[in-house]
Amino acid sequence: MKTGELGIKSLSVTNDQTMKIAKEQKLDIEKALFANNARAVGTSSVARELAGAGAWVATNAVGGASFAAATGDGTDAYTAGTARALTQTIFDGVMEDIWEAGGKPSTVYLSAAQMGVALGFTGNNNQRSTIGAADGKVANLIEVYMTPWGSVEFMPSREVANADVFIMQDDMWEVAELRPMKNIALAKTGDNTTRQITTELTLVCKNENANGLIADCS
Repeated sequence: MKTGELGIKSLSVTNDQTMKIAKEQKLDIEKALFANNARAVGTSSVARELAGAGAWVATNAVGGASFAAATGDGTDAYTAGTARALTQTIFDGVMEDIWEAGGKPSTVYLSAAQMGVALGFTGNNNQRSTIGAADGKVANLIEVYMTPWGSVEFMPSREVANADVFIMQDDMWEVAELRPMKNIALAKTGDNTTRQITTELTLVCKNENANGLIADCS
């Protein structure tokens, strides 16, 4: 082994571990942003918590029997109702509600299971599965779903709860950072190298009327 190789390898492992933790943190943040979680101011013994999207959308939120929407200011979460299947009729109804409230939704965030349901939505171009004769590729997807109330793109996310489907006007949301993500070296203990990745942020909803939530999806 050449001189210095071991040191370079150790540094590479440290960087790999740091990148891995940073990716995990980003997934945790995404999950928090879509959570049905009320904000918490925090105290000397209790950490602050951001209000997830489920605690912001109120005006155009629907769910099963006994569902109760959140107040819409992040101070409380919605109350889940009886689970029922997502349908195109329910989806189109929320799109209409958003339009009536003045919203222009652009993106639908949903789980893989609910994306499977959305692939079954019908329309005047009802064929969702196509085969390109030239390259032999099969496509089964929704690029843009068009309704009289606007057009939206579907964006499946592993961090959206299966029960929730968010119909969002993206420019009405912002992730505000108090402390941007930072990689900081901590004090060494012997040969051990320790680092921490810190960030502090919150979810800002600029106008909850411009968005919709379909909760209690089975």
